[in-house]
Amino acid sequence: MESSVKERIIKFLAYLKIGQNKFEKQIGLSNGYINNVKSIGSDKLNKILKEYPQLNLEWLITGEGEMLNADKSKKNTPIMVDNETKEALNLLRKQLEQKDKQIESLLNLLNK
Repeated sequence: MESSVKERIIKFLAYLKIGQNKFEKQIGLSNGYINNVKSIGSDKLNKILKEYPQLNLEWLITGEGEMLNADKSKKNTPIMVDNETKEALNLLRKQLEQKDKQIESLLNLLNK
């Protein structure tokens, strides 16, 4: 059973663990574009490949070969961090700064 470009894009997004809306915004596609696509123009393909160079163009168009380009699949895979994770990282950074200040204060007290 041959899959469509739409199905392959959805498979790629599942691999990256990002939603269709986010993908559409990143590429500059209209909301709901993926759900309605029957064929995809070269301008859209160029936008996708510019944003996701690890994606194998041949696989996307024909379904043949591997989904990812072998040499780019690990090196250029973007790390997607959601807002909740960013907030948690910022909180941890602040806590570390406070601990560093606390340690510095305690060391100063010991050295007096």
